[in-house]
Amino acid sequence: FLEDVSGGFSPSGTEPGFIIRNEPHMKAFLPSDACTPLTYGGSFSDGTRCNAFCKNVCIRYVHIRSGIAEATKLVLTQGDTSYAYYLDDLHDKFRMVLPGGSYQAKFYNTNDIEVIAGSPVVSVFRTPKCTGYADQSSFVFSTGEPTMSPSLAPSLSFAPTKPYTVPINLSQGKEASQICNYSSTKYPARHGNDGIISTRRSWMTHTCKRANAWWKVDLGGLKQIESVEIWNRPDCCQSRLSNFYVQFLDEYGDELSSIYNDGYFRKNKKFTAGRNVFARYVRIQLTAGEPLHLMEVKVLGWDVSPDLLESGASCSDSTQCASGLCTGESVCY
Repeated sequence: FLEDVSGGFSPSGTEPGFIIRNEPHMKAFLPSDACTPLTYGGSFSDGTRCNAFCKNVCIRYVHIRSGIAEATKLVLTQGDTSYAYYLDDLHDKFRMVLPGGSYQAKFYNTNDIEVIAGSPVVSVFRTPKCTGYADQSSFVFSTGEPTMSPSLAPSLSFAPTKPYTVPINLSQGKEASQICNYSSTKYPARHGNDGIISTRRSWMTHTCKRANAWWKVDLGGLKQIESVEIWNRPDCCQSRLSNFYVQFLDEYGDELSSIYNDGYFRKNKKFTAGRNVFARYVRIQLTAGEPLHLMEVKVLGWDVSPDLLESGASCSDSTQCASGLCTGESVCY
């Protein structure tokens, strides 16, 4: 699917919206009158076409991993509407395009019996320009049968919460890459996370001039990210570092979320990732055709993975408590 911000591809030529495949799984939760068939659109390998224009909706690409091998079907329900999505065996995840709102989510096995996922992971992709889109908080997963009677002896913790743990630099010295190199001998990608913030441009990164130039760092695994701080080059051409995305990617290189920056800054700027963002790669990507250059990038966060805790577990580690891993029924102590 494609977001048409200007509305140039709409039937009227002026209404913003989305161009999608005109198929039931793409329109399951859209109003019945939202989409209009188009007479044009590119063909895909399976013969389908991107041939419907949907207005007055805000949709987003979503991946959901159940975390259990038995789950082969995912049923989402919003109001009176339900739709079944089936496992993509190749990538071991459920894939869908959805508008905003709240969804009840249930997993089923091949015998159509509900199975309970302990720690499902929701990945959302590039943030639309429209508002009211789906995010990780849009999904409520089934936790099994409710308890028939309340607990007469609830657990209480009287120990004080441990101090806040300061996020660390997850990116320094990790493997870095960029779309292309300005020079075979100068400005390599590794200068972007070597820990050196200099006034000399010899310590910066610099790509060739290429559309949507990018720089990327591999954190070595899924890490919880608190923020990303970027330093611009100190000497000249600072406006080139503008109109770019800070992108958070999973272990497969798929985008989980992103932050857009539409201006430029002369020294450095910090971008807050948001709550419970786990990513393996962080990528800085321009939206224009300028070369990308960076003095330094610091990815700040905690060296913890999303599968450390099961739902309802107690947290006795201050890093887990401080970084927001103890949620729902969990207790920080």
